[in-house]
Formats: sequence, C-alpha cells, structure tokens
Amino acid sequence: MDTGRTLRPEYRDAYFRCPVPEPPAHFFIITAHNPDGKEVDDASNAIADSSLRREIAALGLESFPVTGGSPDFSHAEPGFGIVCTRDTALSLARQFCQDAVFEVRHGQVILISALPSAEPDVVIGEWSDRLCG
Repeated sequence: MDTGRTLRPEYRDAYFRCPVPEPPAHFFIITAHNPDGKEVDDASNAIADSSLRREIAALGLESFPVTGGSPDFSHAEPGFGIVCTRDTALSLARQFCQDAVFEVRHGQVILISALPSAEPDVVIGEWSDRLCG
C-alpha cells in the first residue's frame, strides 16, 4: 500500500445492504473488492472475495454477507460482516489490500483506516440510517 494515500471522502458516504434482520451488536465490515482503492474486473473481485471467505472460515469467525456502496448503490462492493477483534479486522483488511473497514458498535457505524497514514476513526452515522433496501 502507498503510505502517502489517505481515505477517499466517499467512504464517509457509505450505505449498506445486509440480509440478516438482526446482526450481532458488534461486528466489522470487510470486503476484498477493488484492492488498493483501484477498480478491477469482476473476475478478479470474485477471486478475492472467495479468498476472503476462505480466510474467514479458516479463522473460525462468525460472518454474514454485507454489501457496502454509494448512497444510490451505483457503486457497490460485496463483503462480510465479521465478528472479530479490531486487530483481526485490520489484519484482514491489510491482507486483502483494503483502505478501510467499518465497525458497527452500539448501533453506530465507524470508519477505520487500514492505511499506514493512521487517520482517526470517524463515526459516519447510525446503522439503522445507513441500511438500504
């Protein structure tokens, strides 16, 4: 990862789709799509997604599907809600070359940088307000 990069402002506008009606009270959202913030083809994203799924299973972590995207979902990245520690979430994000993870805790969505620049965490809103159809 490029140490000079910062989080893109779009991350603060993220919305989510989650088929689980009552997800755990505390989890992290991680994707493997578009590593290093660069869009890649669908086949590459599918391979990365499968690799992340296998890694989550190998670690024995509870997980469920979560897709993050722009407010109108014209851009969306499938991923996983994962019950784990912050350290594990950041380790997975870095392993899959992701810029950030989202933490959902006490109903709040928190943006956490996985970049070396170590930007401060940012509360971006309430989980219930960030859910889309």
